[in-house]
Amino acid sequence: MEKFGLSSSDIASLIFFISCTLIYHAFYYYRVAKLPKNIFKGKINIIRRTWVENMLQPGNAIVAVQTLRNIHMAASFLASSSIVFIGSIIYLIFTIEQTSGIIAGKGTISLPDYLVFFKLLILMIMFLVSLLNFSLCIRLLNYLVILVGASQDTIAETMGMSAVDYITRMFSIAGIHYTFGIRGFYYTIPLIAWFLGTKFFIIFTFLVLLLCLKLDYGK
Repeated sequence: MEKFGLSSSDIASLIFFISCTLIYHAFYYYRVAKLPKNIFKGKINIIRRTWVENMLQPGNAIVAVQTLRNIHMAASFLASSSIVFIGSIIYLIFTIEQTSGIIAGKGTISLPDYLVFFKLLILMIMFLVSLLNFSLCIRLLNYLVILVGASQDTIAETMGMSAVDYITRMFSIAGIHYTFGIRGFYYTIPLIAWFLGTKFFIIFTFLVLLLCLKLDYGK
């Protein structure tokens, strides 16, 4: 495998990173669906429904729109940041020889061009995942602003479920995309540490998993 640019340790650490990330979040959302009261996100989903019920009461539409706007601004800022990071990585890729020279400049790290290219590509993909999720979150928030001010009867008739259920569902999906967008930023940390070596890659992957455990199962 080394002829393709990756050593055995690089491949093993990358498999560890991908496996831990996918398995953890698959199990996490399974727990959210089956045991919502045991997971922080599940508790928030329950509370989110009561928020929607309150916001649909007469006179609360402005408060709801202001709250959604705040979330929209945060998602927009993070999406813009993702674009900046992606653009910077593309620049580094197109100037790969200079980039490799900078990384190995002090002789502390020695990486060939193709390995630097591969690691930058994986890092860019992670920011692209974040950008996609923040974009989908913004899209749903735009719809929610309209739904909050729409007739509940019309929503129920058109969507085949109560207005509270439908809006809560869309709000929860927007929250999932926002969470995945943020998690994308978290997981760039071990990918950046990968430039320092596979040991750092594994260590920081483990630390990010501990952070996610704290955030997901903490009170």
